[in-house]
Amino acid sequence: MHRFFVETGQHRLFPGELLQLSDKLAHQVRDVLHLAVGEQLMLLDNSGDEIRCTVKSSNKAVVQVLVVERQAGKSESPLQIILCQGLLKSARFEWILEKGTELGVSTFAPILCRRSMAGLVDAGKAKIQRWERILEEAAEQCGRARRPALLPIRPLSHALSAIPTNAIALMPWEEEQGQSLRDVLQTVPLPYNQDQHLDTVVLFIGPAGGLLEEEVQLAQHYGVHSVTLGTRILRAETAALAAVANVMYELETRVRNSNGS
Repeated sequence: MHRFFVETGQHRLFPGELLQLSDKLAHQVRDVLHLAVGEQLMLLDNSGDEIRCTVKSSNKAVVQVLVVERQAGKSESPLQIILCQGLLKSARFEWILEKGTELGVSTFAPILCRRSMAGLVDAGKAKIQRWERILEEAAEQCGRARRPALLPIRPLSHALSAIPTNAIALMPWEEEQGQSLRDVLQTVPLPYNQDQHLDTVVLFIGPAGGLLEEEVQLAQHYGVHSVTLGTRILRAETAALAAVANVMYELETRVRNSNGS
């Protein structure tokens, strides 16, 4: 079933209600997908619920749908991953947004590092809207009922000072020789919140030019573990997705079991 995020403000849609789709969504339903009257689609209001609807009327002016059922969507991972990604060229950064959403990242936090390319920090309104649209479409495609959050671009130092309490923070670095990502995830005591549950893993990934030693030292001052992802040098976007996948593999089930969920 086709899935679409919609903006409903504070209003919650319930069975029996009629909703007129926005012009953009109406075009998608009517002219691109050619959904006919009586066919169904799923609307998402970012509440975590899925809203099953039937096309009630469709013409060149408007498309209306009837709300049939409201139900809980697939639950989000109990493990919250904040991906602090050094700014990259648009295509590579957008690839991370799309694939990171599919892998379960909850928050994307673009950061400005010393080796970030000049000009990348000036992301205008149109680019931010494009990034948000990529997150939305990726969430629709992979079955998530909530969009990942996208934080404003900020310097690495600001992201470090904002690491949540009781989070574990990791920074893959090509010059790290002592401990691997797996070593840390399997041996370092994991911090727990007031309910005795691990809340968040924060991943810091450098830009295309890599991280400077002084940046890694600053991160370590904030309690970040520098780790290696192996003997091969990875592109920034490869490192980001490999780190996310490995963290999910090592910790998601462990956290879910500890949370009793």
